[in-house]
Amino acid sequence: MEDFSFGIGSITMMLLVVALLFLGPLGMPPVQPPPAYIGLVFAFVLIAIYVYLSHASKCVMSTISSG
Repeated sequence: MEDFSFGIGSITMMLLVVALLFLGPLGMPPVQPPPAYIGLVFAFVLIAIYVYLSHASKCVMSTISSG
């Protein structure tokens, strides 16, 4: 049976997402909605995390299958 575990990169990215979700609203002004570019920045960060994690999982899978 194959062992799968979370690598340090996956854990770091998950903690980054959690930190953005919890600490992101603290940077917003209390009365006004956030600027429009914040939504774009958040979307690009999530896309970058998705691409990084999908690339990392492909590298792990190729290492497991070759070894």
